[in-house]
Amino acid sequence: MKEGTTITVVRDTDTAPTQSRNTQLVAAALASGGIFATENAFSDTVENLPTGPRRTCTWLMDGAEKIVFEPIEAAETITFEDFRKRYDSQEWCEANPNHPVSYMRAASEHHRRLVDKIKTLKPMLLIRKGKRIAIVPSGSDAASTATREEILASF
Repeated sequence: MKEGTTITVVRDTDTAPTQSRNTQLVAAALASGGIFATENAFSDTVENLPTGPRRTCTWLMDGAEKIVFEPIEAAETITFEDFRKRYDSQEWCEANPNHPVSYMRAASEHHRRLVDKIKTLKPMLLIRKGKRIAIVPSGSDAASTATREEILASF
């Protein structure tokens, strides 16, 4: 993260990140020129509360990054087949980067890539002790267990 970065937190609770509207929002922002605030801009945690587990999905976006939309030349009316041809054509979208069809395709592709990446990740465990918070691996494999025990030993 660069010094002076303005972080905008986008958070959703009790929704899997693959189903979260915020994941769609982040994908649309990325397709439009938005950027993450940091390399580790995503977290998915589960906290065991007396009322049951609470899952929280958090994205960190650069809130000061400007997103610029340039208008297309003129309004137009197209058929569904024309829409489909444009949407399916990477070449057409690259030649017309400011057209709404290009934005929709880019947002869809960013969303698919985010969801594909999220599916490879396990949620982390969020543990509170007074005002202190620890986020530790949730896996039962040896590496996750060792890391969790090491963190919790000093917690």
